[in-house]
Amino acid sequence: MHWTPVIIALAAFAASAAHASADPLSPVDSGNVTVTGRSFTPPQPNIFGTVALDAGVTPYGARWRRVSAADERDPRVRALGAAVAAATSDPVARLALVHGEVSDRVRWSNDLDTYGVSDYWAQAGETLSRGQGDSEDIAVLAMQVLKAAGFPARDIYLSIGRDKQRGADSLLLVRIAGQFYALDDRRPRPELAQGRRQFTPIFTLGKNSAWIHGNRVATRASARGVRTALAR
Repeated sequence: MHWTPVIIALAAFAASAAHASADPLSPVDSGNVTVTGRSFTPPQPNIFGTVALDAGVTPYGARWRRVSAADERDPRVRALGAAVAAATSDPVARLALVHGEVSDRVRWSNDLDTYGVSDYWAQAGETLSRGQGDSEDIAVLAMQVLKAAGFPARDIYLSIGRDKQRGADSLLLVRIAGQFYALDDRRPRPELAQGRRQFTPIFTLGKNSAWIHGNRVATRASARGVRTALAR
């Protein structure tokens, strides 16, 4: 995962990109319903003590749309999702089951070893077939299984940032009853995001949306009330 050019670019376009949204009069698929009249936006992921600011179009938007739309009908993904849905109706329990099923099938491996390139976002079917992938690949697979198990796409996010111990990292986030849960491929079970203090999000991707993260600081001028995490 090599994000240095992206981090620099995000700081430059974060303010202006907020205006690059979809036509507000166009129907937008929210994952469950079609909303007409105003563009649909998932809830802001104000996670890990940060403030999420609309980032509009990001360099990784096309990758996210590609992997989000691919393999939803893969029979292996659908079978895993159906098995999880049949096992329990409790969403937190389903989350844990998906995390366990994906962990059992995929081992962590960097893109250079798996695909021969430094940064590649694999589709869910590719990751299942190879049985290995990095954090984004594992997160994408978990996302597709979660959707097959009944989770709305609007409640699933991919957050990219820095871990204090591991450096560049990414987490899958799932919103349940107003709370965000983090799925970390190197932890045994999902955890409430508010308990993950060692991860600093830089930007987060969601259904038709993207956010850049900042920290709220005490100043008199409200316009300067958010300091971006990129300044750290």
